[in-house]
Formats: sequence, structure tokens, C-alpha cells
Amino acid sequence: MLLSYLGRGLEKLDAHWDRERAKVQTAEALEARNAFVREKFEEMIGGYPERTPLDPVIRDRFERAGHRVENVMFQSRPDFWVTGNLYIPNGGKGPFPGIISPCGHYALARMQPDYQYAYLSLVKAGFVVLAFDPIGQGERRHYWNPQTGETEVGNAIYEHSMPGQLLLLLGENLTQYRIWDCMRAIDYLLERPEVDPERIGCAGHSGGGTLTLFVSALDQRVRCAVVNQGGTGHRWPMHLKPESAVGPADVEQNLFPAAIHGVDLPDLHSAIAPRPLLALIEYFTPRFNKAAEEIQKAYDVAGVPERFATEEAGDPHAWTMKLRQATTNWFSRWFYNKPGPKREPIFEHEAPEKLYCTPNGSIRTARRGHTIFSLILEKQANLPPDRELPAGRSDLESHRKKATEEIRDLTRFKADSSFPLNVRHLMTTRRKGYRIEKQEFLSEPGIHVSAWAFLPDDARAPYKATLFANGNGKRRDGMEFGLLEKLAQNGHMVVAVDVRGVGETAPNRARRTRRTNEFSHLFDVETAMAYMAWFMDESLLGMRVGDIVRSIDYVLARDDVEKSGVRLIARGHGALWSLYAAALDPRVRGLLADRPLLSYKSLTQTDRYLHSASIFAPGILNRLDLPHVAGAVADRDLVILDPVDPMGRPADLHLSRRTYAWTRALYSAVGAEDRFEVTVRPPGSDPADAYRSFLHHRRA
Repeated sequence: MLLSYLGRGLEKLDAHWDRERAKVQTAEALEARNAFVREKFEEMIGGYPERTPLDPVIRDRFERAGHRVENVMFQSRPDFWVTGNLYIPNGGKGPFPGIISPCGHYALARMQPDYQYAYLSLVKAGFVVLAFDPIGQGERRHYWNPQTGETEVGNAIYEHSMPGQLLLLLGENLTQYRIWDCMRAIDYLLERPEVDPERIGCAGHSGGGTLTLFVSALDQRVRCAVVNQGGTGHRWPMHLKPESAVGPADVEQNLFPAAIHGVDLPDLHSAIAPRPLLALIEYFTPRFNKAAEEIQKAYDVAGVPERFATEEAGDPHAWTMKLRQATTNWFSRWFYNKPGPKREPIFEHEAPEKLYCTPNGSIRTARRGHTIFSLILEKQANLPPDRELPAGRSDLESHRKKATEEIRDLTRFKADSSFPLNVRHLMTTRRKGYRIEKQEFLSEPGIHVSAWAFLPDDARAPYKATLFANGNGKRRDGMEFGLLEKLAQNGHMVVAVDVRGVGETAPNRARRTRRTNEFSHLFDVETAMAYMAWFMDESLLGMRVGDIVRSIDYVLARDDVEKSGVRLIARGHGALWSLYAAALDPRVRGLLADRPLLSYKSLTQTDRYLHSASIFAPGILNRLDLPHVAGAVADRDLVILDPVDPMGRPADLHLSRRTYAWTRALYSAVGAEDRFEVTVRPPGSDPADAYRSFLHHRRA
């Protein structure tokens, strides 16, 4: 249901932009379209940082037959070092064309044997080549231990998405960091006397191919490009089928909100026109061919059809010999006006240690400047900004209004309580001392919410209703002998719901997903759906908050419920959805948030976490954090119970109370200090005890 809903939204936007693309029939219209694509691309990555001194260092140099290699480092940002190797021809007449080569997602990065062969092929043909490590790879790996040779957290894709998702909380993105490294690599080439500034090329494979696409579209100093297995295909429409694998690419390969602006991957290829572009692929496929046809049309319109070409490897994913030769031939054609070598020379690749710029192959352990995580730690230090407290109860409403406006904006909240619920009764299940009415209702067109109403036999309507939401779905808590049974048998009417994409409404793919390691959440269906929403400038978090508000509509529309409001009890990610909902909806009389994430800031203070991007709001830490959302609940009852740290472990109680000190100060300022509490369960206690205590003792 949710995947189809998101897919339809993306398809609708794509159809609109297809009509706009079809209007591009002249070279002038193409240039205007490409300028628009570049403008929106630059906007989506947040522009560029200040150009600061590179302060390059040559750590070592060695000679080989026909060329030399320099192990070089430069600073793309202050004290943020990029490690690389510069391959320089010894013979021939310089200055030579210069090629930057961003790397694919291999742990060794530029030291990967087939990559070394690509650089050697180019340098032997008369090109200066600067190969450099991306963030999280090669000598810039964060989790790799050079003493043991082992990595603590997955492979290169984890090295990217772990910090990349955190940057979103700060209103930044790893895409910009990666592109800026490339642009500074060009700056470095232009400082070298061996390089002709009018003949700069870019060629990368896999993730490096995607980065080649990105930087070549944006930086017109790149006069010729080779995108090698780097995303020559449409993202939209998605053509989802039951057997389709749904999982996102690394976060830096996703541009938000690209679908709103009509910027798909073929648009970025077309934005390189009229400069020469070669697109390489493992095997020709309908997806690749369709994109290539669209790109070729752009080159035709530009009047330079010969400047775009494609080639297939006929081999699995790698920078194979055939594709290395195609790369060298392409640059030779456009920079030397001649074909490249007919066959690849015999090479010997270097041992990684020979190419190191640091003593042990690790910027982090060599303590040479910043890592991406130390930059994040530095940036979050003064975030979120300080916020004033209300002067007193008379100031509470205006304070709450300002906070809720920010929350609506950050979460893209847009639930419509005027839309008919269209409640459908499915069945009634009787159990000992209570019955369950199993129903569903519409949150918005195309989105059903599943609800189980637990109705105690020994209580009479109208009931004081409690709404329950668990981030993992309601089924486990709703089973016989479960948590909700204990509340119903204690006389409490509880409605448990599954918001979109959770529990009964979860995509089948999510139910089938098996975690391959502890951090697989970085690439699961939940994250894919969060990205799909962000592509449309929407928010999965905001959608689920809206489902909680619509669940309140459902509860209060029941004939057997008091209309004065509802109490919320929620667990895990459900506690966050409910916290936002309570901030936005005054009908919530009180909230017990059980095991919520302590704060977004806590995530940015560590280098690993288990919380899904589906609870993130991009840029939120530039404005507020969860304690400020909690402040918007004042002066109603709010209990933060057993908050958890980034790894899902119980947070220290003293730390939790310090984190929520601002919230407590706000409650105190409006005379409601006794209605807010941060606490933990007594060891070994029944989870239901805290819920019963909240329902019995917290006043309405």
C-alpha cells in the first residue's frame, strides 16, 4: 500500500516533467533546460563551501617505466585531507590533459587493482591522472582497523550512509562533500604545471561513475567525461512489482527533492551536453537503452550527436579491460584527436602500502586532520539554537503556535481531519474479560490504517479512550496475555493502530527482509520509503504523524468514547510519531512516550546508530530537537519513559534529565512542572505497570 502510494506520487511528477522535456526542441531550449537542472542540482546540495587553501603535500614519489607516481594529499576543506595518487607521463610533450578519477565503492578505493590498471592505461596514453579516495574509503576509512585489517561496520556503503544520514539532520548532505572533493581535485590539477587547464576530464566507475556524472554536470571545467556503470537509467517511474527489490542506493547518490524539480539521472547526463560523454555499462538492458536514447536526443538537439556514445562490457560489474580501453580511447579521441592504443599494455599493479599517503594507510588512526564524523561532531556542538522560554502561562499559546508552525514545516505535516474516515468493520474477537473490534479507516485517499479497539467487559461506555502505537506494529502487544490485554482487563479502553507501512500495513518486502548485519537499517525498505518521500519534498515521518492525528479522529468519532480528548501511549518510533502528534493536536490530554530516541543531537555525537532515517526530518537540528517538540505539549501530561541512546540501549537517567532540562524549565515556567517527568522503570517490573500508573494517576 505505502510503496504503491509513494510510487504513484513519483510517477505523477515524472509524467509532468516528461511533458516539459518533450518541449526541448532547440539548442537554445536545451541550454535553458540544462541551466535549470544545474541550478536545481546546486540548490539541492546546498551550494558550495568556501574555497580554502589546498596546502598540498607530496608524501612520496617513485618512478616506473614511462611514468612516475606521486602520493599526494590536499585539503578540500580546512584540515579535511583527501589522499590520492598522481600519475604523470615521463615522455611526450606537455602540458598534458588531466583526468580526475573518483572511485567506486571498494574498500581499497584508488588502490583497487583494476582501478590501478585504468590509471596506468591513461598515463601510458599521455594523460595526467589524479586518483583519490572518497570519504569512507581507502585511507579515509573510518571503521577500518589497520592493525587487524578488519572493519567494524560493514563495507564502503555503510561508511557513506552512516554519516550521510546524520548530515541530513544538520541540513547538509554527503553529496556536496563528495562533489566538493572532486572540484578541489580539479583545482589541484590546475595548479600542476604538467596539466593543460583546457583539457580536464573525469572518469569513474560504479559509485565513482555516479560522482563523475554529478561533477561533470555541475562543473564545466570538465571538458570530457566517462560515466562507467554509474547510474545511466531512470529512477522514475519505478515499475514496482511484487518481486522487485526495494532498497536505496547510498545516501549521497540521492538528491532531495529531485522529483519535484524533474531532475532524474538522464537529465544530469544531458546537462553535460555539448561536452563529450561516454556511458559504459555491464550489459545493455532496456533500462540503460531507454536512458541512452533520451541522452542521445539531447546531444542531437545540441547539434553534436557524435559527442555521446555507449559501450557494454559483456562482463559483470567492474572496470574491465574492455571498459578501460574504451575510456582511454574516448579521452584520446577528444583530447588528442586520435584513437587510443589498440591493446592494453602489460601492467603490474602496486601493493596498497606503496600508494599510502599516511604511515599505516589510515587518516583517522594517523590523526591527520578531520574525519567526516569529527566534522559532524564539531557542527552539532552549537545546535540546536537556544530557544527562549515562555514568560508564563499567558505566553504559552503564542509560544506553542510558533513551535507547531516549525514542526509542521519540518515534517511536511498535512493531515486533513475533514476527509471522511470511511470506517470498515472487519470482525470482533472475544477474549477473557474483553472483546476486540478490528476495523480500518482511511487516513487519506489510498492509505488505510488498521485499528484494534480493546473494549473491557466491566466498563461502560462512554469510555475514556487511550490510543496506542508501537513502532513495530500492534500485533505482539495485542495478542492474548499481551500488554494490551492487561490494560483491557484492568478496565481501560485502548485503541491500537498500525500507521502506514507498519505492522499489518507493512510492505511484504519489509516482512521478508533479513538483516545481513547490525546496520542493515541504512538500506532497508523503511529507508527506501523515507527517500521516496523526500524526493517529493514530503516526509514519511510527517505522514505517520498525520496517521496518529487521523487515529485520534477515528477514536473520537466512535459513539462509545468520551469526546473530551484522548491519552496516548506509544513505544519506540511510535513514541516519536505520538510526541509530534501531541505537540500538534490539543485533543491529546496526555502522552506516555516509552523508549523513544533520546534526541536527534545524540545521534550526531556518535559514529554508529540503529535508528532509521524514517524518523528523521532534514535540517531539524538547525531549528529544534525532540525536547523542544516535547515543550509544545505543555501544559498537558507528558512522561518520557526509558529513553534510548543511538544504539537502542537505555540512556543514562541523569543524561536524559539533562537533555530534557529545557522542557522541564518550560513546564515550570507555565506552572505545570508536576505534569512532566523523565523516568525509568524499576528493574524487572512488568511493562504494563507503568502504563496502568499513567492512566490511573495522571490527571486529565
